[in-house]
Amino acid sequence: MIVGASIACVIAIFTGAVWPLLVSVWFGFASLVVGQALLSALKINYEKLSRLTIFLIGAGAYGTAVGLYAHFPINYPGLYGAALAIPVILGWRSITEVFRSLIQYIKQPLELRWLDLAIALVALIYCCVALMPEVGHDALAMHLFIPGHLAHRHEWGFDVNTYVWAVMPMMGDWLFSIGYMLAGETAARMINVGFIFVLCWLIRDLVMWAGGNAVGARWAVLLFLTTPLTFTESSSLFIESVWASFIVAGSLSIFKLLKLDNDQNIHLPVAGILLGGALATKAVTFTILPVLLFLLMLRYRAWVRRELISALALGLILFLTVGTVPYATAWFLTGSPVFPFFNQIFQSPFYPPINFDSASIFGKGLTWDIFYQATFHTEKFLESRPGATGFQWMLLFFPALLSLLFSRQYRGVILFGVAGLSIALTFQSVTYLRYVFPSFAWLAGGIGAALSAGVTDSIFVRRSLAIVGSAVVVLNLVFFKSGTYYGDISLLPLASSSGRDAYLNSRLPIRNAVELVNRLNVEHTPVAVFSLPLTAGLNSDGVYSNWYNYRFQANMNGAKTADVIAQLLLEMGVDYVILDDNWGEGDKRKMIEEATDNLAELGAITVRKVKIGYRFQTELLRNPDFSTTEGWIISSRANDQSSKQIIVSVSSPAFQVVSVAPGRRYQNNVTAVCPDQPSQGRLQVNWLDSKSNFISTDIQIFDCAPSEASHSQEVIAPRDASSAVVYASGHTNASVIFRKVSFKQ
Repeated sequence: MIVGASIACVIAIFTGAVWPLLVSVWFGFASLVVGQALLSALKINYEKLSRLTIFLIGAGAYGTAVGLYAHFPINYPGLYGAALAIPVILGWRSITEVFRSLIQYIKQPLELRWLDLAIALVALIYCCVALMPEVGHDALAMHLFIPGHLAHRHEWGFDVNTYVWAVMPMMGDWLFSIGYMLAGETAARMINVGFIFVLCWLIRDLVMWAGGNAVGARWAVLLFLTTPLTFTESSSLFIESVWASFIVAGSLSIFKLLKLDNDQNIHLPVAGILLGGALATKAVTFTILPVLLFLLMLRYRAWVRRELISALALGLILFLTVGTVPYATAWFLTGSPVFPFFNQIFQSPFYPPINFDSASIFGKGLTWDIFYQATFHTEKFLESRPGATGFQWMLLFFPALLSLLFSRQYRGVILFGVAGLSIALTFQSVTYLRYVFPSFAWLAGGIGAALSAGVTDSIFVRRSLAIVGSAVVVLNLVFFKSGTYYGDISLLPLASSSGRDAYLNSRLPIRNAVELVNRLNVEHTPVAVFSLPLTAGLNSDGVYSNWYNYRFQANMNGAKTADVIAQLLLEMGVDYVILDDNWGEGDKRKMIEEATDNLAELGAITVRKVKIGYRFQTELLRNPDFSTTEGWIISSRANDQSSKQIIVSVSSPAFQVVSVAPGRRYQNNVTAVCPDQPSQGRLQVNWLDSKSNFISTDIQIFDCAPSEASHSQEVIAPRDASSAVVYASGHTNASVIFRKVSFKQ
């Protein structure tokens, strides 16, 4: 394992990923120290817990904090760096102990074990893929988009009108954001793979809890790592690695509660924290919690005791404190704690009163041949090719379970039971494999227990299971890439930035299109995306014509001309457009092309801009030429003594209030003259919210000469703007004659 880790470090050096690797390790140490501090504050003896459990508790604290920070424009690298640095500095003794343990481990005689070698080689594949650019759909649409948005905009808007999923549980995304904020995309991907390795160690702990030994634990880890679904979860930035780590660690604390000892007062609150972290990461946790609760009810005598009442209460409080944050946020912002799901019940005004279903392409329920179907017809259960589940379900599930039953190793049977019941409950909602990823860890732990010497006295049974296990590993590796977006591990994007651009241009040109739009869109106006929503790294809001933004989607579907499309784009504040040649119907694409100018072509993707001819066609002011003063509020000292002009100064302006749309672009144009002496005038727009509270102002000063001249300013209404105060004003006490003030959208 040490050799494998050393090789991974060398690869990181040669690919320029040293800083992302250091940030990932830094995050791990900081989480360990924070976890210890939190447990100490709760008066929980953390010395009886594994460092891995303590790390997860600290990581949960960091994820919760980032989720709260995300509401405010304070998310900068300095803040995140300080949040990681301070615990490491203050907790240097704990980190020193970790290094001492590592040195002691290195000093042990090196024994070549084939299982260790196989695990290290497979783990190296995971590390190499983490260094490659992200090309996964869900990652680029959501799980990498959120960290990028947080880094560029310094806050997450929780705007369900733009992203219908904006208030869903995001603990995993918040943790990825820590790496992204400090070291970019590669660090976020490394943290994801790090949680896969955390799961591997948790599986080892499951095997040991079930009565297995080190050999069985190695088999379990190897089976888990070679499972194609595990590689799928690590090769792209999904959140199941984080979610499953919290779920499996929490379940392990529950399992330990079943034993009558003196540590229940530790395991109860720890289980509460970890399962709360799982709930804050993914709402599917609700389908797994009943299984663990059922297990607790079966063994209630182990923990329902008077002396444990305070520990039980603390566990519940911690579970609710950590787990309900995203649901309380969603309820406060939308009126539904699980927005947009079950909106037929909650009736949030931000979504139609129907039950949202984003996974309707997959079925529901169990069939008698579920293992066969999931193995050989995996496309019915995941966006994948056949074999993505791995072959342990077909070849090892029943032999390993029977071995445990006949040898009366019931702890291993519990692992199979929890895995099976969790799948059964989850599949009642949707038969989607990513939603049962923790069950793959529990199953691996159960198989590892069955493969352990001492669990069964029959050498024949153990050898038979080992032979079948070897066959499963080989089959899993043959189908290893069946569920991932990465067909091959390419050195091209690892060698240089130009190689990365070339790789993405051939594989996923929309990523390069996003970078181009970022350079052009200096004012960070919304960008309309008529393509797959693979826009991670976009430094402005994306406006999607899909289920992310159902109102815009409906308006686009109803648009029949290029003029209507142009007006829809302008109403959304859009300047730039990303268009895929394969998006939608040909007639609709042609109308979009007619409404926009082509700026660049990147494969099938074009970057476009709304044509200037569609802009600023509608006058919002009444009497912009001062033919009358109706609509204008004129200072008592202002002078309108002659027709079609008004004489103002800085202390005696005139103004008019008009309604505006947030994010929309406007043109403020004035015509002024100073016949007596040169002076200065103002182009000024004050922005007000719906309660007429001042938000901000846009002011541009111009020189006013004896000859009449026009001056223009383009402004963008702030996010919360409801109205604009448009001024005719001088910049000094000298008089300025305005003959026109125009404010067009």
